[in-house]
Formats: sequence, C-alpha cells, structure tokens
Amino acid sequence: MRILVIGAGSIGSRHAENARRHGEVALLDSDRERVLDVAGQLGISSFSREDDAWGWAPDGVIVATPTHLHIEYAAKAVEHGVKTVLIEKPIAHSLAGVTKHLSDAKAEGARLFVVTNMRFHPAIQVVKDNLSLIGQPLFARGHYGNYLPNMRPGMDYRKLYASSRAQGGGVILDVIHEIDYMSWLFGDVGSVMAHAAKLSDLEIDVEDYASVIMEHDSGVRTTLTMDYLQQCKRRGCEIVGTEGTLIWESEGKSPEQCVVKLYEKETGHWKSLLELSGVDASRFYQMQIDEFAAAIGNQKHQLASAGQGYRALRVALAAHKAAQTGCMVNPAEG
Repeated sequence: MRILVIGAGSIGSRHAENARRHGEVALLDSDRERVLDVAGQLGISSFSREDDAWGWAPDGVIVATPTHLHIEYAAKAVEHGVKTVLIEKPIAHSLAGVTKHLSDAKAEGARLFVVTNMRFHPAIQVVKDNLSLIGQPLFARGHYGNYLPNMRPGMDYRKLYASSRAQGGGVILDVIHEIDYMSWLFGDVGSVMAHAAKLSDLEIDVEDYASVIMEHDSGVRTTLTMDYLQQCKRRGCEIVGTEGTLIWESEGKSPEQCVVKLYEKETGHWKSLLELSGVDASRFYQMQIDEFAAAIGNQKHQLASAGQGYRALRVALAAHKAAQTGCMVNPAEG
C-alpha cells in the first residue's frame, strides 16, 4: 500500500508518521528543504514536484495543506486516478466548487473522506455510547478554548493558517470538530445563530471568539463557545435530557485530564463513566489513519464522508453569515 501525504506541516508530518505502519509513505511539499528534513526524520520518501509524486502512483492520498488548498489537491488526486482521499478538516474554506468536486469524484469512482479525529476521542465515544441513558436529549452546551500562540510551539502564531482569513483560519472553521461531533450526536443542523469577534490584541485578521447556537432537525438545541484566548486548553460539553445529564470535561494538553459523568433522574446521583489523567491524543490520530488504511483496502471503516464534512462546513459558514447579519441562517441555503 502506498500513501501520499500532501503537506509537510505539523499535521501532515503526524499523518505521515502514523501511516508508516500500513505500507510505503511519501510526503509532497513545494518547500524542498522542509520536506527533505521531515521525510528524513521519518525515514520515508519525499517529493517537491507534483509530477514526481503522482508518478509514484499512490493508492491513497491525505491532503494536509492549508485549508484554502484542500479541494484543489483533493481534485488533483482524483484526476490522477487515486480512489481513496482523506482531507484534513475543514473540507474547504468556502462552498465554491465543493459540490462539483464531490460530484466529479463520485463519477470517477473515488471516495473522499474528512478528518474527524475527535470522533475517536475516548470521551466522545463514551458520551455517544451512553446517550440513551439520559432519555430524549433536549439541549447541549459545548465549549473549546486554547491560546493561539501556544497551539504550535516553536512557530510564530501570526504565520499559522488559523490566523489568516485568506487561508481559511478563524476559530469557527478551525474548531469545526465541535460542530462535527454535535451533528454526529444530534443530526443535521437546520438553523444557526451566532456572534463572533476579535476580542484580543493578537495580530490576526480572524475571529478569536465565537458563540454559535444551532437547532438540529431532531429538535435538539446546541450551543458552542469557541475561543483562541484561554491560556489553558479546555474543551467539553454538557447534554441535558429528559432522564438525566451527561457532562464531559477535558483540561490541558500533554497531559490532558478528562472526565465524563452521568446524572440519572432515577437514582438521583452522579456516576463516573470515565476518568483519565493522561489522554493519549496520538492514539485517536492513529485510529483515524488506521481507518483510512482500511478504506483503501476496501474494508469496513468508520471515516466521516466528504458529504458530512461539507455539511459541517455549511454550518460553519452559516455561523459566519449569522454573526455578520445578526439573523438566523439556514445552512442549506448557503
């Protein structure tokens, strides 16, 4: 099995490292010095010219470029006969051309997937597995916070794609994992309200704070608060149902402290479902690539489809529009 990873940044490097257990791996990046350095550290092949990379005839491609290039390189992979493509989140930074690309890929018999590694987080899995215990979910509150300058140690935060509107940055698109898992738990989103702003003096041209209210087609209401401002990384959610409440809280990074607990109306007590003092974040990144390798081999897998990634993108962009207009927005209406 041959897997080509496009993009030798931190995420691309991580994917390339994880993919090595499944066969031959190569990195493609136009920055020749960087790609040679990263590939040398990993002991894999590298390309700085696209023609050479396509000539290597990969069985699967992982697109880990800046967001605004995701669709362009996924399309190139399909054009060169690659049938299985995994695209980093979000699938794109705008809706332009996405549906056409998905249609073209389907016509070519190619399968496109989107990275949703938070679905493999142990807390999310425990929450999903125990959701039925709280009866009918009524509403949920989710949150994510992390200080942007701390997100990529050793790198100037001002040069990160997350800091640039043109490259698809901003906390709403960057933290689309939260939108994805809420949709995974409660179904598609029918309407969105939002507030978003740059509250800090960080040298960025994107929002560093957002509050997004979503009404799912199932009737569940969810609220997400996302920011680049918290000095300590925190994320989690609270889900209230007719028969109880589920709460997930994670704090810190390397190590990440994580708890999930359940309150049942029937017993009137809290019950611990998960307590981890050191979540191994590398594990669910590896699980994502294991699933991708299974997909390449036409085996059963749990990857999120590009269609699901597209729906999450529509919600994120609807949140941008809602924040700008102050009006409720239907994601399906673009």
